[in-house]
Amino acid sequence: MGFPLIWARRGPLRIVILALLSKKPMSGIDIIREIEKMSFGFWRPSPGTVYPLLRILLEEGLIRRISENGKKIYALTEKGRELAREYSIFLPARDINDVVACLESYASYLEEYVSEYGEISSEIRERIMSVIEILKRVCELR
Repeated sequence: MGFPLIWARRGPLRIVILALLSKKPMSGIDIIREIEKMSFGFWRPSPGTVYPLLRILLEEGLIRRISENGKKIYALTEKGRELAREYSIFLPARDINDVVACLESYASYLEEYVSEYGEISSEIRERIMSVIEILKRVCELR
């Protein structure tokens, strides 16, 4: 039975749950519903998958559980918030702040990529410049 626990500690559902909790504290059922909405109804994780993972995240000190009106609500700890910042880029943007945060994250990635691997191809450079021009136009709109 070790395999499922290893998967839960490193799997994509862990990333999704931490990223969701970075938006707001939620109950386990809220997490399940939100994932179902994100997948347009194609996937609804079972309680048998979500709750054991929440227990693992509690044990790792990434989330904490609070009671609110008889409901167990899960919220990120500071340690969890730091990790969730890295993961939040995997979620769809909900508002303009999320979009800008994603742009900042990708810009940081490109900066690190160039410092590690050197120059980027002319094709990629042209694509980046095209995106920059679009962003400039957006910023000039009133």
